[in-house]
Amino acid sequence: MTPIERGSVDRAADGRVEFRTSRRALARAAVGTAGAGALAMPGAATLNRTGLAQGATPAAAPEAAVPGQSAVSVFPSPGTVTASPQTEITLRGVVAETLGAVKVYGSESGLHSGYLETHRDRGGASFVVDADFQPGETVTVSAGLPIGPEADGSLTFTVSRPAPSALPRGVDPDEPPGAELQTFRTRPDIQIPRIDTTVMSEELAPGYLVVAPRVQNGASSAMIVDNNGDAVWAYLPDVLDYQILDVRVQQYQGRPVVTWWEGASPLGYGYGHFVMVDSSYQEVARVQVGNGFYGGDIHEFLLTDRGTALVLIYHPIYWDLATVGGPADGAAHDGILQEIDIETGRVYFEWHSLDHVGVDETHREPEEGVTLDYFHVNSGEIDAEGNYLVSARHTDAIYKVDGGTGEVIWRLNGTHSDFEMGEGTPFRLQHDARVHPDGYLSLFDNATENADSDIESRGMVLDLDEVAMTATLVREYLHPDGVVAVSQANTQVLANGNVFIGWGSAPVSSEFTEEGELLFDARFPSGVNSYRAYRYEWTGQPIDPPDVLAEAGANGSVMVSVSWNGATGVASWHVLAGPDAAQLQPATSVARDGFETAIPVQSAEPYFAVQALDASGNVLGTSETVQAVG
Repeated sequence: MTPIERGSVDRAADGRVEFRTSRRALARAAVGTAGAGALAMPGAATLNRTGLAQGATPAAAPEAAVPGQSAVSVFPSPGTVTASPQTEITLRGVVAETLGAVKVYGSESGLHSGYLETHRDRGGASFVVDADFQPGETVTVSAGLPIGPEADGSLTFTVSRPAPSALPRGVDPDEPPGAELQTFRTRPDIQIPRIDTTVMSEELAPGYLVVAPRVQNGASSAMIVDNNGDAVWAYLPDVLDYQILDVRVQQYQGRPVVTWWEGASPLGYGYGHFVMVDSSYQEVARVQVGNGFYGGDIHEFLLTDRGTALVLIYHPIYWDLATVGGPADGAAHDGILQEIDIETGRVYFEWHSLDHVGVDETHREPEEGVTLDYFHVNSGEIDAEGNYLVSARHTDAIYKVDGGTGEVIWRLNGTHSDFEMGEGTPFRLQHDARVHPDGYLSLFDNATENADSDIESRGMVLDLDEVAMTATLVREYLHPDGVVAVSQANTQVLANGNVFIGWGSAPVSSEFTEEGELLFDARFPSGVNSYRAYRYEWTGQPIDPPDVLAEAGANGSVMVSVSWNGATGVASWHVLAGPDAAQLQPATSVARDGFETAIPVQSAEPYFAVQALDASGNVLGTSETVQAVG
């Protein structure tokens, strides 16, 4: 697992941006607003040089590192050959004040100045260097105490040689979208696909369907949908070519938030950022990946209970592919897992597939002139011991990674499995590997890349015995229609024991009982799919008022259309009419009927407003007063 020897890379020719500004200057300029340039958080507390909110009391220094880590864990890890040219040096499991002078020396770039920033949780620090490292050079890091395996307590790592990245797919404005979209009188800016639902039972778990439908040659969107298939909330990116993936409800600082990935996506992966909004749909944070990589990948943005997020990155670098029949001067995608502190943007953990998983584990074959996606990382998880779980589609394997050293503890499935795979347990091209409190592991087994295959995709729950090293099938979830999902997809175990499955490339989402009985089915039209699909409970109350449009017809008839994007508590609408905004009187009331409700009103009055009422008749919000048009 070694990179190819190659001369200096012309980064401009490779399409890279060469940063000239001192990162210390950027970090200082960003203090209080962007966590060293990695995060913009509206309303966030101002941060001082230690990364703590001004006036906050620092937490007690930990007696040991984060669970699962050794005394001092350093990232880039000692011996890595895949570090970013813009990397910072992360030191975990040590109090910054005990580190003494940190020295960083590049074999080509020389001695690097910088500063040490204490991590928000007081569990370590990051040394922020002033200038980029040179691709291919060896970097030596030392401190006032031993931090690495060398005799003098130092460590070394090698900087990767970035390769060109693929261009993202765009929307052709001259071609129609691949599916018919719903449009709304009150919100012409929202165009979303229809969803047909079938409810087979009253045993459904509570909550909404949460999806991110992608329309072929059309806009991508984030949606919260009720069991009738009606949108409750929809969001479309401002940039037409941007896509949205992996919309879900998570907890941040003790409150529910909606999160998603947004950015540009070549086929199968992406470069973008992560967005988090609160129950009023106001932005809480916009998170970037750390260490200068081009952008976060589509596959994962998982919040932890310690104020961090797990993200994935695809980084194309020059690599020797001779062991898999490719060129010695080839290129491969390095699959990267980062744990990032959300408030400050500091990287707490970083793992690179090419340092630990050889390209000979892949079932992909090199193609001339194409960067080999040998690993295809598609989910990341942290367990109770502080170790990480990484899923890789193109090795058919799941990896347990040591949270301190980054070493692979075990492989599940694939060509190098450490487990004896029991009957029915082998899987292929899997997604969404998750650990559970009962010790079980859930995942989605895509099983095939052929949409016409007789092999069915399935959700799976496995019991892993990490002593005997055996894997046993606990349950599997197959769709009665024999659904085949050649890509994407997820398996969500719900609080009541039900299991919700998003079928990825197949335009289907389903809920099953724990025993496998189908309870609910939702389907997009052909030409639409959602990378993942979930069921979550959610309460939304927008700060903007309801949207209303009044259109006058013949003989005093008026059609009043009303919607309130994101409001979950609306049971009915109460229409007011009058000669002006100050003299409105009740005109009629109707039950809410989908995302937008059309209300016929017989009135000669020119002005209208609409109140949103909850199930008890309480007013949740009132629209602006509008004059009838037409």
